[in-house]
Amino acid sequence: MKPRLILLVVALACSAKSAEIQGVVIDRNCAADMLKNGRAETLKNRRECSLAKNYVRDGYGIITTDNHFFKFDDGGNKKVLGLLQNTPGKDDLKVIATGNIQGDTIKVAVISML
Repeated sequence: MKPRLILLVVALACSAKSAEIQGVVIDRNCAADMLKNGRAETLKNRRECSLAKNYVRDGYGIITTDNHFFKFDDGGNKKVLGLLQNTPGKDDLKVIATGNIQGDTIKVAVISML
């Protein structure tokens, strides 16, 4: 391998960092409103953001207690859907997700309810 290619491979491998994130599952299309106005206010004014009646969405994410949002990768979306299918309190689904973070996306390895 050429030195430049080795450096690129090492840099890409280091750019993803493993993390454990706790927060509440949300519809990722509602994230901007929830970050700006809060979850309760958004759910009150935008009923379509509620997962309680219709939890099947295009994608999900997690809002942390310190008001950060991370969207789930495709595998994470499938895992969250499995949790939502078996949970009555869908609008307040507190989870812990473990995986690699790249930018604002977490590639979920494991997710479970808190």
